[in-house]
Amino acid sequence: MDSVNEPLRPASIEEIEQLIRIYEQNIPQTLQYVLILQNVLRISTTIHGDELEEASHRVRKTVYIPKDGNFHKFATFLAISCDEDLYIMAHSLQSPPDELTGAIKRTSYIKWNLKPVFVIGGAKETWDQINQMAIMFNLTIDTEDFINYWMSQEEASKLTIVIPNDVQLKQLEKQHGKQLNEWWPYSYKTSQRYIESAIQYNGGLGFFDKITDNLVACVFKNDLDGIAHLYTVPERTNKGYGSTLAKAMSRFIAIEHKQQVQTFISPNNKKSIRLFEKLGFSAINRIQWLVMN
Repeated sequence: MDSVNEPLRPASIEEIEQLIRIYEQNIPQTLQYVLILQNVLRISTTIHGDELEEASHRVRKTVYIPKDGNFHKFATFLAISCDEDLYIMAHSLQSPPDELTGAIKRTSYIKWNLKPVFVIGGAKETWDQINQMAIMFNLTIDTEDFINYWMSQEEASKLTIVIPNDVQLKQLEKQHGKQLNEWWPYSYKTSQRYIESAIQYNGGLGFFDKITDNLVACVFKNDLDGIAHLYTVPERTNKGYGSTLAKAMSRFIAIEHKQQVQTFISPNNKKSIRLFEKLGFSAINRIQWLVMN
């Protein structure tokens, strides 16, 4: 690494806390950045040693900020996970985001040969810079758009839950990760380890059949600290499991983690959009996932 020309440096715990306070000033529009920073802060301060080494690389992120200048001015940051499961969230309050695009172009912390997945906001300049770098490394990009939905912590904490008579609500445990990974249509080489770590460190809930104790529906909090992977087995759909679990997870996040609640949904997933809007979630903005190939 060329330390002289490197534009970024790891942020301290205190600096991550400062970034959170900056982004909190513009909630709900900046909620997704507050949550990822809170996730990194929680993982960094609660998991250590052998336990950290065993965790999924996707949940083990480092926040990087500009090495020069006052990082408070634009709150530019990149949250970069470890090599085995390389996910990067990047954002800046600067418009256009010159500080961020310059960092993406020059930093050696992004290992393009590992085909990272980027999660970014709506700035076209950021997408353009990532695309330029992808071309340099002979990569192509699959872009997926999602809508961010939000519910305030206060609203989520007041949600009431009525559990269907044929199931029990329980917290998911690490060993359920294998089953969830088999159900997940986007599973990949290391996704089971990611799901296990997300359940273990972020939390998850499931409905279990009262007679067989089989898991029949699930949800957990992903590595962006949002509600994700809401799923019901096909033979038990249309029983209200999904909406009830979404409410239960929202309430859990609001009360146990004392956070605002967010999820992101594909604009083509009309069923999930109806479900979350019916619960009281509001669309706030869009997010893009850039998958390198």
